[in-house]
Amino acid sequence: MKKLVTLLLAAGMVFSAANGASAVDMKVSGVWMTSFSFADNLFNNNYLVKDASKYDPNASSDGSFNAAQRIRINFDMVASEYVSGRVQLEAANGGNADGDNPGQYHTWGTSGTGGTGKAVTARLAYLDWLVPSTDVLVRMGRQEVAMPSYTFNSPVFDGAIDGVLVNAPVTEMVDVTFGWLRPNATVNKWDWAHAPHSSVDLAYLAVDVAGDGFKVTPWGLLGLRGNAAKGSDMVGVGTDTEARSTVYWVGLGGELTMFDPFKFTADFMYSGNDAEGAAERQGWYAALGAEMKMSFATPFLKGWYASGDDADSKDSNRFMSINGGGTFNASSIYFDANGLLAATIDNCNAAGTWGVQLGVKNVSFVEDLTHALSVTYFQGTNNTNRVYTGYAPALDFGPARYMTTSDSAWSIDFLSSYKLYENLTANLLLAYLVTDYDEKVWGDVKFDNAFRGTLNFTYAF
Repeated sequence: MKKLVTLLLAAGMVFSAANGASAVDMKVSGVWMTSFSFADNLFNNNYLVKDASKYDPNASSDGSFNAAQRIRINFDMVASEYVSGRVQLEAANGGNADGDNPGQYHTWGTSGTGGTGKAVTARLAYLDWLVPSTDVLVRMGRQEVAMPSYTFNSPVFDGAIDGVLVNAPVTEMVDVTFGWLRPNATVNKWDWAHAPHSSVDLAYLAVDVAGDGFKVTPWGLLGLRGNAAKGSDMVGVGTDTEARSTVYWVGLGGELTMFDPFKFTADFMYSGNDAEGAAERQGWYAALGAEMKMSFATPFLKGWYASGDDADSKDSNRFMSINGGGTFNASSIYFDANGLLAATIDNCNAAGTWGVQLGVKNVSFVEDLTHALSVTYFQGTNNTNRVYTGYAPALDFGPARYMTTSDSAWSIDFLSSYKLYENLTANLLLAYLVTDYDEKVWGDVKFDNAFRGTLNFTYAF
């Protein structure tokens, strides 16, 4: 904590000096999260395995308690309504060599905040400016970007990424956003071995069309993945290095609100590349949703389908994401809903699954207390023969990451939020996953259910 305080004081002195020299207004905001969690059968690489120690002596499926926190502080330096900049500092458990791991948090009792290692990083750093005499906004630097998705959170990408985006209002109904994004690149510096063709560069275009009671967004991503680019989810399974390839995503999503109190949503996305052999990949995703807003609650019904791998080919038919950076939120255990700094399997993409979700949110009978409940059934769309032939992805092998048509699960999620003060909210999440995995497909490995309970305090300022 001493390191964090020293860094913040230094930042404050620099910003104060800049403020006096150029009349820059400083605005501070942020989110401070503290969580206490108990999870069962959600640890190690043997998620959901009934007796993980049987297969890995260092693994355990026993329940475990964890306490964690994460601090994100925004410094907005506003020179005028035309020019501003933001730096977001994150106090967490370091990240990788480039300080790029936005999902990290500090687990109490480890060398995180105030301890050794890279504990404070600049998660965001970008400049906003308006093109003179226009309403065209340019944002340059490391920024938060979410690919358009109306029914569930984006299965493609939703997080921090480097690039330049330009937002241009065309008419009262039409906005255009376009630019360049770079999710991957090798560090270039003196005395450092450089790997050529190690970057991924993407061109982005989205058109928002909004009218009375509706909104529609066609969008697309087109880019080049270098043959030395590592760690991305843009090529076929189990392949890191191959010929340079073109990657692409196209999507169309929207919402209909003209039939108030009903709202309807829809999304369709397609992704692919032009690689050859096992590196080839094409896949699609579709989702529909409906909800009805009432005075005390909002019931909803959602569903999705994402293509899976065929039985008789080496290439993949699973929908792609950018570096696994989606935030698909159909479950608090299996997918990426309600993270709250607690252990989950954290599949951030719906690839290879389909499912239906029924729930109710914004339930409130007492002032400042709200509840949300959802029940989700989902099943795999990957052919079972894919496992037998050995073409299933090595990193995703096992039903916790790669569900076949013979595997299914139920996720039950209950979240209560109580506003203790204007800026402080207490959240209690209880989630349970009921699994039905085909042991004939996965050999003698037996699987079990999973549970997580999280008490979280969020201070937003």
